[in-house]
Amino acid sequence: MVTDRRRVPRISWQKSPWRIAGFIAVIVVALLIVLGRLVQVQIFEGQQFRAAAQANQIRLIKVAAPRGMIYDRNGKVMVRNRPSFVVGLIPSEITNINHVLHTLAGVLDVPEASLEHRLLHHRGVNYINCGGTLSSCFEQVQVYEPYGPVVLANDISVAKVARLSELLNELPGVDLEVQPIRDYPGGVTGAAVFGYVGQITEAEYKKRKGEGYTPNDVIGKDGLEWWYDKYLRGVPGGQQVQVDSQGQVVPGVKLPSKSAIPGDTLITTIDWRLEKIAQKALHDGITKWANGRQLSGAVVIEDPWTGGILALASNPEFNPNYFAADNWKMVSKYLLDPADPLFDNAIGAATPTGSTFKMVTGTGVISEGLVRPNEIVYDSGAWDCGGYIARDIVSGGLGNTTFVPALAASSDGYFYQMAWRLGRKRLRKWALLFGLAKKSGIDLPGENAGNWPTPAWELKNFGVPMEPSETCMNGIGQGAMQATPLQIVNVASTVINGGTLWRPHIVSEIRTPQGTVIKRFPPTPIRHVPGTPEAFAAVRKGMAEVTDPGGTAYGLKIEGLPFSGKTGTAETGVNGSGANTTWFVCWAPTNHPVMAIAVFVDRSGGYGANVAAPIAREIMVKYFKKNPAYIQ
Repeated sequence: MVTDRRRVPRISWQKSPWRIAGFIAVIVVALLIVLGRLVQVQIFEGQQFRAAAQANQIRLIKVAAPRGMIYDRNGKVMVRNRPSFVVGLIPSEITNINHVLHTLAGVLDVPEASLEHRLLHHRGVNYINCGGTLSSCFEQVQVYEPYGPVVLANDISVAKVARLSELLNELPGVDLEVQPIRDYPGGVTGAAVFGYVGQITEAEYKKRKGEGYTPNDVIGKDGLEWWYDKYLRGVPGGQQVQVDSQGQVVPGVKLPSKSAIPGDTLITTIDWRLEKIAQKALHDGITKWANGRQLSGAVVIEDPWTGGILALASNPEFNPNYFAADNWKMVSKYLLDPADPLFDNAIGAATPTGSTFKMVTGTGVISEGLVRPNEIVYDSGAWDCGGYIARDIVSGGLGNTTFVPALAASSDGYFYQMAWRLGRKRLRKWALLFGLAKKSGIDLPGENAGNWPTPAWELKNFGVPMEPSETCMNGIGQGAMQATPLQIVNVASTVINGGTLWRPHIVSEIRTPQGTVIKRFPPTPIRHVPGTPEAFAAVRKGMAEVTDPGGTAYGLKIEGLPFSGKTGTAETGVNGSGANTTWFVCWAPTNHPVMAIAVFVDRSGGYGANVAAPIAREIMVKYFKKNPAYIQ
């Protein structure tokens, strides 16, 4: 057999001097690049990288910054901070948690179980769910919050601070600090305006961590504290510590502390003296009338020329200091109270307004040209509202009358006719023009928009079409219409100033701690309500006669202080079987008003004239320093 062998050519490798030189050149260039980068990092950028490396070794044990102050319109301090001794733990420095808690319980004179609960249940996180011993659960705290601090006790007395100071060297990881705590000098006064603060929860932290919040922050939970929290909160400071590669604190290394930056200051439209008067008058008036019952109510006082809120009070009351100091006994009481003291009735309670709504009906019917102020109308005390005879069960009919005396006497019979003349669509138009059924935009959380019923709304909620008679009921502030005290005082302000519906507001300026203005909130109109000058004048005149003979507030005059007002009594329950809700809206002085006031007491069982009106009268008497005696 013949084998075909093919000759494979040999490759001859020759050492080319050009190839060797190119290879060496590449190596040299690469080495020069590396060397250049080393020179840049070590010499030119060395300080920067050294600082970054050191920063990676430094942790800040944060202490809350003092929150910004809150002042009234005259420069009075309404909300401030006070120093407080607190005991906290740096979890990563604790080696025997059982010993630490046992020692602290003896020094602070509190149950050890209470300290354990605060350690394993704080900031909305429940470490108790670990299912093991205290030590094993505490290991989770060390993992997730190594630098804390986890605050175990607030407001430590000086005597306990002295005792604990002697033991700190024996308790590594226990921290005794002076921290700012929110302080509300007025207690319950102004609570509905300020709200309260508390430790950030896990859910709140997840939502806000992108805004710079930390798990240790104290944040606003309600009121101005919540609305303006990003301005009030400041920048935390604290003690800097050095950590090793494992994240453990290096003992014996003392680093300078970092100063906290206080929050910004709020300048408000509130008159602090008026606020205190309003809160007390509301509390005393409700207490006197309630006779042991738990009633809720509110007062809102507004500058009718700017929309600035001068005072705002709600009842039942709460003390925000309990939240700031973590007094969980009182906090739990508030949270479990069926009367809901944390609910702001001034902006959140929406009910039928009774005859205070006649300000709207009156303005609308005269502006539409459907009645003249001096036109004589026969008031029999009843009116056929599309087949339903609506009756005035109080005044019983005025006979031949005109607009002004009918408003002063709050004749339902007269205003049934006025509402019927307007009709359902035009009555709704004027209600919406005056700001009902829509939030006003006040700078407080929890505002209620109220309600104005429509055929579609009633069909959806009650399953029946809207009755024609409801126009008459809505026209006197009854039926399914609802408004808040804030909305009603805004209606009064609009009548006073001749048609400007202002956006109510509380904060007028935000300033730095040094006093530099960083933001202003000038008065802002929502719209001009197109009532005629004749209509506004007639409503003002009718309300000016409310304390005259025949007026619903006769007997409530204040010597030397003419004021205008309108009572309101709204029925509740099926066919009026429930306790009446009572209202009074007024302004003073009559000819040159500086304030509009709305008072509301829910289900008081009385009438606007004998429940809500005396509260407003007490406010005016005290604020204008008049003789409190009743005169005829």
